[in-house]
Amino acid sequence: MTESKRSFGVSYLLLLASVFIWALNYIVRQILLQEFSPFFLSALSLTVVSCIFIAGSFMTKSLVSVTRKELLLLLLSAVVGLIANQIFLYQGLQRTSATNASLLFTLSPLMTAGLAALFLKETITWRMIAGCLIAMAGLYQALNMTEFKLQLGDWLILGATFTFSCNLIFVRMLSRRLTPFQVTAYSFAVSCLLYDPFIVFFSKMQWHHSFSIWALAIISILVAQGLTNVMWNKGMAAVGAAQAAIVLNLQPMMTILLDFLLLGHIVTNKQIVGVLFVFVGVLLGTMHKRKHMTRPEPPANRKIQA
Repeated sequence: MTESKRSFGVSYLLLLASVFIWALNYIVRQILLQEFSPFFLSALSLTVVSCIFIAGSFMTKSLVSVTRKELLLLLLSAVVGLIANQIFLYQGLQRTSATNASLLFTLSPLMTAGLAALFLKETITWRMIAGCLIAMAGLYQALNMTEFKLQLGDWLILGATFTFSCNLIFVRMLSRRLTPFQVTAYSFAVSCLLYDPFIVFFSKMQWHHSFSIWALAIISILVAQGLTNVMWNKGMAAVGAAQAAIVLNLQPMMTILLDFLLLGHIVTNKQIVGVLFVFVGVLLGTMHKRKHMTRPEPPANRKIQA
């Protein structure tokens, strides 16, 4: 019993560490955007992750042929879920705060549920509707919106959130036959083949930065988009997807705290109240009614965090 409790404790620590790193990475990306262009950073991110997964595919002999339908879905995943997502994300982070970005990305589970209902014929419940309304009220408070108007940077982050949610649907459809590892490897490889030539020919390459900046960029990609996803899936396998989702919703709170400690941004009472509303709304909208559950449900594979 003691060993079981210790194992659950370690799993929750892995989940909390993952969320902390993701929250910190919003701020790290804003630092990197002072040195690199958004297009270059997005290409670098896609290329590094692609190389890792392709190398892993060759080492594990995981490469398989794909059907025409799967190829189309992989193209959509690459163009919409990866290339467009990275462009929206880095362009948005240039124009808004890390806190706002983290808050808006919290809407991803609700967007994914809506897209799943539209394209996968999944049921929309009253919990989803109520959760969405509560989360929107929280965003209105936290983002200090006037007349329901968002700033350009917030709209771009909202675009990144939407494309990320679209990609989760593509991945779910592709995972009917392919493994999540194969889907990730193929989609990132396709995104590089499409996007990298554009960057090489039409964007100014930036190689003159210091070693510390390059190290920060590579560590940001490897740790926040690689290691933490392994940690997350390991922790979620032990505690279940529903409990992991609760931990994930702590990300905006951690981002606000880090934004204050590292960048000195003032935290207002409206932001705190808004974050709490978003937390409750997303939690309500994504929780499923469970009866007589005696053990955690099987884990759902999580797509690489944007």
